[in-house]
Amino acid sequence: MLIENPARLSVHLGRLCISREGYEDVHVLPKDIAVLCLHHHTIQMSVHVLRVLAEAGASVIVTDAKHHPCASIYPWANHGDSVRRLRYQMALDASPRRALVWQEIVQARLRTQAANLRHFGRKGALRLERLAKAVLPDDANKCEGIGARHYWRCLLPAGFQRAKQGAEDPLNARLNYGYAVLRSMVARALVQAGLHPALGLGHRNMENPFNLADDFIEPYRFVVERHVIEQEDFGEFDGAARKRILGFVEFPVRMGKATYRLPAAVTETVASYVRLLERPGERLVLPENVAPLDRGEERWA
Repeated sequence: MLIENPARLSVHLGRLCISREGYEDVHVLPKDIAVLCLHHHTIQMSVHVLRVLAEAGASVIVTDAKHHPCASIYPWANHGDSVRRLRYQMALDASPRRALVWQEIVQARLRTQAANLRHFGRKGALRLERLAKAVLPDDANKCEGIGARHYWRCLLPAGFQRAKQGAEDPLNARLNYGYAVLRSMVARALVQAGLHPALGLGHRNMENPFNLADDFIEPYRFVVERHVIEQEDFGEFDGAARKRILGFVEFPVRMGKATYRLPAAVTETVASYVRLLERPGERLVLPENVAPLDRGEERWA
């Protein structure tokens, strides 16, 4: 949910009330909000509103003057198994299994990149699928980085340079905004599952409190990329553009024999990670590449 005009947020009869001068009040059930994005510096809300949103499982993103996310608020679940799960996470961190789990995530990222190339009729998908099969534990042979360079070169016009947070060109700004919302969604699912988001698998920055969230957004980045590029309009990154980008949360994700809406898919992936921590024989449930192989694709690789 996006609010980018002066507004006052309150709670009335259990519903979030959004009041704007000159407009009728809008009421929304807090449980229907996955992520609330606040895009105006004069938006007013109380601690009570934040508490109600947190109790409903919603996360809140605050943006800076350039509309780049600068802070997030996540619900802190009173999970009865949080200490036990922290111990499981620490045990995995010290185990060779950690490298195997990260290998799975990198493979999924490469396969979903290949799916995007096929979706847009681009060349190069087969090479990404071959890279996915070649990934070593802990991605020791750096297939993720090799694949990323190949992917962006094939996906977008010559001259495009992928730039991370702070980029102001319209396309990178859209991608980074979508990634930030996705990261918030993943972090929310991790905390609600009683997991410690700082203990990552492949991301292991000592100063990053959300390493694990950065791990699990990798196989889902393709959703943001597909949604942004399908819009084909990379003009000014204004309010209308931001609203269109948020539509990616409705994206259907295929995993196994089921299809999930994106928030449910993220929750299922996190749940599979919990099962993996508790039972060594389990594997992650991750998005799949469901795009068909194009005829003659061998000659594209």
